[in-house]
Amino acid sequence: MNKSKNTSNIKSKMKYIYIISILGLILDQIVKFVVRLNFNSTSCTKCLSEMVLTGGKIGIFRVIPEKGIEIIPNFFYIINVKNTGGAWGIFSNNAFFLALISIFVIGMLYLFLKSEKNMNKLSITYYGFLFGGIIGNLIDRIFNGYVTDYLNFYIFGYDYPVFNIADILIVVGILLMAIDVVRGEIHAHYKRKGRN
Repeated sequence: MNKSKNTSNIKSKMKYIYIISILGLILDQIVKFVVRLNFNSTSCTKCLSEMVLTGGKIGIFRVIPEKGIEIIPNFFYIINVKNTGGAWGIFSNNAFFLALISIFVIGMLYLFLKSEKNMNKLSITYYGFLFGGIIGNLIDRIFNGYVTDYLNFYIFGYDYPVFNIADILIVVGILLMAIDVVRGEIHAHYKRKGRN
């Protein structure tokens, strides 16, 4: 009876991981679609290039050459970048290789998830973020041959690499996983110390 309850509990937690993954994936794919649609059509490209040449605006937003549509002056821009590599453009023009790595990582995460005995809200969240983010970029690589990046930040004059929602999910997922591991190690340390 206890084993049946434990299995039901794990299935319930898996359901939340799937929901978080799917929501993140849908948000990522919708925004990428909108960016590709609005930045790639011939008329929009012509319109944007004319605005750039004349220092024009889109509504209340200015178009800045090489930066994109200015959302927050000297800080945040939206631009369409076709990233054929990984983070910071590493392994450029190797979409197939990066897709294989993504599939391998998804498989490893799934194995870790299956062996996870004590899932908490934090682990449910980071597994959901990681699956959603990795699958989001994998879909781009398989169907487009590149990942659509569009969030462009200039932080203290540094042009930070352009990224997307899937990248945010992956980074936040890794940070939450690190916090969970460190928290578990601290807890185990104090538990051992209490025994001595």
